[in-house]
Amino acid sequence: ACFEVPLGEVSGPIESEYGYHLVLVCERINCPKLDGSNTRVVSNEEGSGTMLAPSNGAGQKSMEQQMVEASMQQVGFWLIVFLAGGVLAEISAKAAGVLDTLPWE
Repeated sequence: ACFEVPLGEVSGPIESEYGYHLVLVCERINCPKLDGSNTRVVSNEEGSGTMLAPSNGAGQKSMEQQMVEASMQQVGFWLIVFLAGGVLAEISAKAAGVLDTLPWE
């Protein structure tokens, strides 16, 4: 059913083994026969409705941009994890009194 409904339109009710369903297709790729150059439904600037957006329209990021963004998110995540782990280890060692038993010069 999702490949028969135009973007942004509700279809249904559709019966399945789990009951009845309404289908709203918000995004679809590789289906130019149905959608032309449009691949997703987005809210318009006024917020009062929706419009179809082309696959290479403004606001979409290239694959390279997405990869850089994902890489930076991973670096930030692991940096925070390592810092938090070090701080937590130091607090735990102080609480257990381990730091006082170490031979410091």
